[in-house]
Amino acid sequence: MPALVVLAAGALAGIAVAAVIHMPRVDSLADFTPALITSLRAADGEVFATYASERRVLLAEDEVPELLRQAVLAAEDSNFFRHGGIDPEGVLRAAIRNAVEGSRIGGSTLTMQLARKLYLTPEKTWRRKIEEALLTVEIEKNFTKEQILTLYCNLMYLGHGNYGMAAAARSYFDKAVGELTVTEAATLAGILQRPGSYSPYRRPDLVTKRRDYVLGRMREDGYIDRSTYEEAVAAPLQLAPERAEEALGAYFAEDVRRHLESRLGTETLLQRGLQVHTTLDSRIQATAERALRYGLTRLDRRRGWRGPLRRLGDEERLESAELPGWRGFEPHADAWVQGVVLASDGREARVRIADATYALDREGIAWTREDRVDDLLARGDVAWFSLVAGEEGAPLRLELQQEPLLEGAVVVLESATGAVRGMVGGWDFARSQFNRASQAMRQTGSAFKPFVYGAALEMGYTPADTIFDAPVVFPGATVSSSYSPRNFYRRYFGIVTLRDALEHSYNVSAVKLQAMVGVDRVIDFARRAGISSDLPPYPSLALGVADVTPLELAGAFASVANQGIHMEPHLIERVTDPAGNVLEEHAPRAQKAMEPQVAYLLTHLLEGVIDRGTGASAAGLPLDLAGKTGTQDRFTDAWFAGFSPRYTIVTWVGHDEKKSIGYNMTGAEAALPIWRRVIEGGLETGWITEGEKFAAPPGITMVPVEARTGLLPGPGAARIIDEAFLEGTQPTQQYDATWARVTQLPWYQQRPFYIPKDAEPMPDDIDDWGAVRSAWAEKEARQRGR
Repeated sequence: MPALVVLAAGALAGIAVAAVIHMPRVDSLADFTPALITSLRAADGEVFATYASERRVLLAEDEVPELLRQAVLAAEDSNFFRHGGIDPEGVLRAAIRNAVEGSRIGGSTLTMQLARKLYLTPEKTWRRKIEEALLTVEIEKNFTKEQILTLYCNLMYLGHGNYGMAAAARSYFDKAVGELTVTEAATLAGILQRPGSYSPYRRPDLVTKRRDYVLGRMREDGYIDRSTYEEAVAAPLQLAPERAEEALGAYFAEDVRRHLESRLGTETLLQRGLQVHTTLDSRIQATAERALRYGLTRLDRRRGWRGPLRRLGDEERLESAELPGWRGFEPHADAWVQGVVLASDGREARVRIADATYALDREGIAWTREDRVDDLLARGDVAWFSLVAGEEGAPLRLELQQEPLLEGAVVVLESATGAVRGMVGGWDFARSQFNRASQAMRQTGSAFKPFVYGAALEMGYTPADTIFDAPVVFPGATVSSSYSPRNFYRRYFGIVTLRDALEHSYNVSAVKLQAMVGVDRVIDFARRAGISSDLPPYPSLALGVADVTPLELAGAFASVANQGIHMEPHLIERVTDPAGNVLEEHAPRAQKAMEPQVAYLLTHLLEGVIDRGTGASAAGLPLDLAGKTGTQDRFTDAWFAGFSPRYTIVTWVGHDEKKSIGYNMTGAEAALPIWRRVIEGGLETGWITEGEKFAAPPGITMVPVEARTGLLPGPGAARIIDEAFLEGTQPTQQYDATWARVTQLPWYQQRPFYIPKDAEPMPDDIDDWGAVRSAWAEKEARQRGR
């Protein structure tokens, strides 16, 4: 009878507890999907960026290696396969050790920890403990031990943003779980107890001590023998370097993130373990990043040394100070890192970087044009330094650096597909996440001129046709509102070919040609090529007053490179979920922008820009290249847009706010060196092939002409070039010595020898040059006053 009373009382108590405590449905655990890492993969399949609320990679039941299972069980629950979820023996053992040793060892089993992780809060109340016990029993009833152990290995936190054993193994040891040694498995199992405290990077002493405890438990439980134990405890931690915050393609990855978040939502992006196959080519991206870094550093150095970042106070111990970027830093050539000066004199400075000390000598400050090192740096100064490789076998030497004030962008497109193979949106993603490659709307300057010339070619003009390069006025409502373009150096050249005018970027010729073609036709040509931004129908459009992004301009130039077919630029090939289901897949969007013959004629014109014109500093590279410089008024924006037979590359340099880069900072001076560096890097790393040629489509004929006049070679022709024509449009008139004399005259004396084309504005149309010059003076005064 008493036993029945006890049973009844127990049943009533259980019913009461169940009524008071809300119990989640444990069987729903079968459908539980933990937050997984979304991985961005480059074209070669390698992961270059990840997004996650919890960094985790899931293991299947048969993927938890035996060594890791043993380490986890020895560390956390040696009776796991012998209890039903709650281990009275373990609780008693923990209580005795706590009393005897003053420890704080818990008696929770793996299943109890899992129940707490999945369903409960960390609060320490009787209600929570009762819920934990009930949930533990339910989990054990509904799932096998193997399922519980696998879930545990997938869900538990192991520090530094790593959830689950697979993510932790990759992060701490750069290994898959199946490759872990017994020492490494014990390290991970040891971290489980207090991941906030057991950081291998911050407290290696504590982690080593905890690891050795786990190894001892593994020996006691018979998982390893004595010799294995002794060898394992003698081994160092041997961690992989702590991951830097910024990896390859940070701006590219951020654009992908924004797209995925807008299409699929934040939760899907951060928790569903998407596999995002992108267009990024790691070699091309690395080349573009190095080129932009080189170019901006080169330009910034012209302004001289601005001084150290800051000076550490006397109260700070210079030998123990920690600076940004030191955590996990591994010295390598070209690495930039902050350093603190320990001492300096006229010949050198001793600079501490992480745990090493380097010497900065006079060679390392040569670019500052200062002779004494201590004129630049004193004890306690913090500055940027780079490690520079010397001769083979020589140690890395130190060079003083400073972060440029300028910004820039690089875009590399595969012209035939529209795939963005490389994209850099600024100096440093940590400094500014604004992607100037895809978000910055900037005036292109003369980089817009090819669309004017392309529209002219469509109308039947040839590269050998002439135009009169001389001052003209486009009337406005008043004299002061009239528009009169001027050439860059205020020089005019009279009779010139369209080729000559584009190669040397004559402003007046471009604006006149637009007037002759019609601004609407120019806008239509640019739209078909890929420019979608607003294009104002003004004479100044020919000189690039419209705002476009570097990515947009690259897509338009790629239409020319791709024989007249515009391929919409894209960054993502496909997106799949963990099961391999395709959530999004790129469908190529192609449209005919121009006839292939027109595209080739324009390409051949742009080859001349590099061969003989404003892009001549790239002329020595061993493959066919075409491109155009761009410089905006007052040197606020510098561009170079061009292409090889396979890739279209655009570089831009400027400030985020509209202000001058510096005097004479043209596209040729500021942006072209970066563009050239990208090409050179491509040749070195193999993604650009030496000797590549542009292929002419049917209907094109090559004819030698006299370069200055575009006429067929004749007596006295000094410079002859091969010119491209549509069949049947080549010149018929022959050059003679008269033209040699005419072209040497000042522009105004050439006027009697020139017959204007239809709708061509001429200097004769100007009624009052005095009023025009006054208007120019007023405009320049207003600009100086800004």
